[in-house]
Amino acid sequence: MSEPITRVERDGAVARLIIDNPAARNGLTADACRHAAAALREAGADPAVRVVVVEGAGGHFCSGADLRAAGALVGMDDDAVRAYVREGFQPLVEAVWGCAKPTLAVVRGACVGFGFDLALACDLRLAAGSAQLAQVFSRIALVPDGGSSFTLPRLVGLGLAMEMMLLGEKIDGHRAAALGLVNRAVPEEELAALAADWTARLAAGPPIAFRLGRENLRAGALGGTLADALDREAAAQVSCLRSADLGRGVAAFFARKAPEFKGD
Repeated sequence: MSEPITRVERDGAVARLIIDNPAARNGLTADACRHAAAALREAGADPAVRVVVVEGAGGHFCSGADLRAAGALVGMDDDAVRAYVREGFQPLVEAVWGCAKPTLAVVRGACVGFGFDLALACDLRLAAGSAQLAQVFSRIALVPDGGSSFTLPRLVGLGLAMEMMLLGEKIDGHRAAALGLVNRAVPEEELAALAADWTARLAAGPPIAFRLGRENLRAGALGGTLADALDREAAAQVSCLRSADLGRGVAAFFARKAPEFKGD
């Protein structure tokens, strides 16, 4: 029996989704995506989990769909193909985007196709400068199907999103950082330390404030008015002011110590 392509590992407050399919540069199958989505939903619902990290084993993040499994699409009717995509691959993107905990993609090597879309679904992205990111669907006469028609133009604007989708050119991590596709790009030998630092800081943060803040930022990015945003912020602040973590944060501030948030 072959090893699963995806697995979720727990380490204290950290849940790690690891893509491990070295023969296909960490390419994904529909079954692997369904398995990972279910595991992520479970991790996201666990109060002990404070942050979810998405990364690839070895030298690559994810090369997209494992094309060796694409033969399953041959001969399928339209409804079957639609279901294969909608119920196979896409639930993983929905699980990452809908996760109640902060999500961090750690990108090295190939981050292309569906793997690129998966990274964009995360809240934060760190990349090695040598990483290669691209929308490559058009090279094989396909369209992006991992949600990047939603996420990509919101990150880089419609014009650049069109360029990346139509031309399919690869960009390295440093260029991706300059464009706002990733938050930081560093030499590959520094990536693990930076990712560990961000992971620890996210895991130590205030869960209630993080959850509400993420919801408000996303809602604001998707449209509405300033008044809408102010209403959401006021409602969120009520919840934060009722939390025990507020007292811990204020006490730690005056004591000049690091706060120990508990999420209540």
